Formats: sequence, structure tokens, C-alpha cells
Amino acid sequence: APVPAAPARPAAAAGSFEERIRTKSSPLVRRMAADAGVDLAVLSGSGIAGRVTKRDLVAYLESGPRTPAAPAPMPAGLPSSLAVPAAGHGAEPTFQPWAGDVVEPMSKIRRLTADHMRQAKQVAAHVTSFFEIDLTRIARLRGQLRADFERETGQKLTYLPFIIRAVVETLRRHPVLNATVSGTDVILRKRYNIGIAVALEPTGLIVPVLKDADGLNLTGLTRGANDLAQRARSKKLSPTDVQDATFTITNPGVFGSLFGTPIIPVGTTAILGLGAIEKRPKVITGPDGEDTIAIRTCAYFSLSFDHRVVDGADADRFMADLKRTLESVTG
Repeated sequence: APVPAAPARPAAAAGSFEERIRTKSSPLVRRMAADAGVDLAVLSGSGIAGRVTKRDLVAYLESGPRTPAAPAPMPAGLPSSLAVPAAGHGAEPTFQPWAGDVVEPMSKIRRLTADHMRQAKQVAAHVTSFFEIDLTRIARLRGQLRADFERETGQKLTYLPFIIRAVVETLRRHPVLNATVSGTDVILRKRYNIGIAVALEPTGLIVPVLKDADGLNLTGLTRGANDLAQRARSKKLSPTDVQDATFTITNPGVFGSLFGTPIIPVGTTAILGLGAIEKRPKVITGPDGEDTIAIRTCAYFSLSFDHRVVDGADADRFMADLKRTLESVTG
């Protein structure tokens, strides 16, 4: 026979022995009640010491429309700043400004960035791996080429084009890092379009895309990256300039950051963060097996990858390969 609906009853005093016994239902019942928005403290239970059973809860839920349980009052003395603001499903929480606060509406680009970052975190299963890479060979090569390069091209030669070139070379050997997840399919991209995160002034972030970077030499990579950065800061990018990235590089190291956990842009499976490039003392083992202390130019690289399709071993193999590529560069 159907079980009569458990009638609602006045809640016992908060924290009373009776309430603690009655609401100490099974984990299943507590989870069902939480999902349904029901406060067990307002139900009469048929179990031992008045506990609410699964049958009591099901009968109550089947008894028809009901008023959602009111939230429990905040304990006395709890700072109001710890309260969770009321918000509908999917709504952003809102807060009231205090006296003397300044309210600044988000700019359009900030709203777009916020939406993209939230979507990116919701879609991908983020994991980050960190590698320290010795850039001493790159530093020496850059020093040898710098004066002639800048005189002939009018472009400043940074570490970035060397890194982009090595990244593209390494991506060829690890295609799942240059890919897109589409439903239950993985699209392995055959173009190498490298997004380059650019910080805007006074605030903001945009990621223009260096298209077909695999077809560019050191001069082309430098010109392309510098042009995108300049047009980004002067707000002269076209919509196509920020589309179709297959892999992204962000460089918080220019601000002194050693490493971080960058967010993977939607539509890609990985992003590489570059830490500050510094001279560090390192133990070097010579050909004779003897260890010496040497000053090396190093940086930490952070790879955030989508663990839905990129295994940890795949990501670390990519990073180990990139490390070998950068540390063995000859020209």
C-alpha cells in the first residue's frame, strides 16, 4: 500500500538533540534531499528516533507541489561576507558595494574574456605539467645573431621566435597536442596556428593567432609575432586574427612569474606557459664524469593539457621532447 506522505512539522530548535537524531538519515537520503532542495529538519520521520527514511522522503516528494525549504539561518557571529549570495541556476552571484567602494562596469573585452575563461574551465579537464629547460644554447645563438638581425630587419630579436620554432617542430611528433575535441571525436590539425597571448594596457588579454607558423623562418616568426602584438595593443586586429588557433603560448615570465597554470583556450587541447628566463647555478656533468657548477640560462615551462584526450604520459613526452629540442639547438 502507498505510504502516506510524511506531514511537514515545525522544525525543532536548531542544534537540539531531537533535530540531530532526526536529520541523521542515511547518506542516500541526505543526498536525495539535497538534490530536491528539501530540508530534512522540517519532516516527520518514521524511522528510529524519528529519522527520515527513504520511504518518508519519496512519499513527501510525491505528495505534490511544495514550498522550497527556507535556508537555515546563519549562526550568530558568522561574518556576513561568508554568506553565499542567492542566485538562480547558472546566474552570477552579486554583491553589494560597501561605503567608499568604487563600482567599475566590465568592459566588453573583459566580459568576453570572463565568458571564455569560464567556458574553457568547464569544458576541458585541466592538468598542468612543469619542466625546467636550459636555454643557454638559445641565449648564445640569440647573442650571435642579434645585432645583424636587428640591423637588417628592424625587428627586436627575442627568445619567442626560437621557442615557437621548437614548439612547432615538436608538435609534429605529438599531434594530440595540436588538436580539437569535437564531441566524441578528436580532430588532429594539420595546420600549426600558434596563438600568442598579449596583455593589454591598462588591463585585458587577447590571443592573436600566428597562422601557419610551420612555414615561417626566424625572420617571419619575429615579424609575425611582433606585428600581431602591436596591432593587438593598438586595437587594430581583425576578427580573423584571433581565430583558428591550434596551440597557444602565453608568456607571464615577462612580468617575473616563474611558472603558472594557464587555462586551455576552447577548441584546443593544450597551452604552454613560459616562465621568467634567469641565470641559475647548475650542476653539469662533464665528458669525464666529473661534476662542476656552471651558470646556465634557464626557465620553467608549464604545459596545461586537456586530460580528456591527452594522457599525462603524452604531455610529459611532449615536454621532454621540447626540452631536448631547445637544449640541443645549433642554429
